[in-house]
Amino acid sequence: SLAPLVLGTKAMRGYNLQFCCLSLCIVISRGLVINGKSFTLGLKPKESPRTLPKKLIVGYANWCQCDRKIVDAVQDGVNVVIWFNTNLKTQNGKAKIECCTDLKCVAQVARELEDKKLDVIHLMSIGGWNSPHPDPTLNGKTWFQEWHKWNKEVVANESLGFRGFDGLDWDLEGNDDHDSPYNTMTQETLEIMAVMSVEAKKHGYMVGMAPAQSYLNCDTSEFSLSLTNGPAEKWHQDFMYHGRNVYAYLLARCGVETFDFVTLQLYEGWSSANYHLSQKKEVPSNYLRKLIRDMNKGWDVNFPGLGTKRISVPPERLVIGLANGWANSDNDKGKFVFIEPESVEQVFTECDKSAPRPRGFGYWTIGEEGTNGVYLARSLNKFMKIRQC
Repeated sequence: SLAPLVLGTKAMRGYNLQFCCLSLCIVISRGLVINGKSFTLGLKPKESPRTLPKKLIVGYANWCQCDRKIVDAVQDGVNVVIWFNTNLKTQNGKAKIECCTDLKCVAQVARELEDKKLDVIHLMSIGGWNSPHPDPTLNGKTWFQEWHKWNKEVVANESLGFRGFDGLDWDLEGNDDHDSPYNTMTQETLEIMAVMSVEAKKHGYMVGMAPAQSYLNCDTSEFSLSLTNGPAEKWHQDFMYHGRNVYAYLLARCGVETFDFVTLQLYEGWSSANYHLSQKKEVPSNYLRKLIRDMNKGWDVNFPGLGTKRISVPPERLVIGLANGWANSDNDKGKFVFIEPESVEQVFTECDKSAPRPRGFGYWTIGEEGTNGVYLARSLNKFMKIRQC
């Protein structure tokens, strides 16, 4: 069984968390320890229908996008496409998986890529900025069953030879409306994410997550369910849309091995990466190497009612999330960081034992390829050599 980690009662930035702490559950690599007794998690997945490549270029489709740019991005080097997006809703008490993407178009694109012998993994995102969080009236196991059914009966297209998505990617974030309930990641939401992830792995699916950097920040031990904090760094404290290690709960809850890769969004507004590069004037390649080391070494996170837990993301599961050309302008007055491909190349090609290379790099978004003259997939492929030109 997958018994929950229970956060103790704690008032956090005005949000009163009332949870029963019946037992202290600590996730370890092969199981749960509950009151001193070990229980197997059954987390070892079946073989996925697809194998995740050793080197990744992860491209996020834009909202509802399905067009020639997807094909071009894959030809340019992308080998994992994250289609965008789905929401887990209910209607009249029944599950409703809301998807704005043309699913027949997805199948047609997948068919074309296969015909071109371009190997690519297809994942579907859940969530996104301003998107609702999963309806908590259904639990995580039920939501997975509904998602699995939807993937096989609605998404899969036999006539085009498309068997459906290879897995899912968690993209739950906050909301522009500061008073929105979706600016809090409730324990119920986290439990749905955790249980769905474990169930997906049991059924041979791939599972990714794409936390904003503040949602999984190795520079702080703070934890909060609130997504309306100021930055952990001492700048732009009027920007109240940062998290505090909320995705770390998922790694503590069901183990990093449940997630095939973790895409860390360095392009979050006023991110920690932005602070280090623009304010502390750190050399981008040096910062990225240190970030990879620190994520691997791990950091302590203080969970209310649970104490301190060590969180770590090893390089073989780490994907560095970048912005492409949309961030390479002065329109947002430095809010979003743009890291030149040349700096990324140095990290990948000049790695050593103290700073091993990450699994790969990802970017938001395929829809912006070519903006301000930046073709990020093409630039990454030059040194990663996913596709042979």
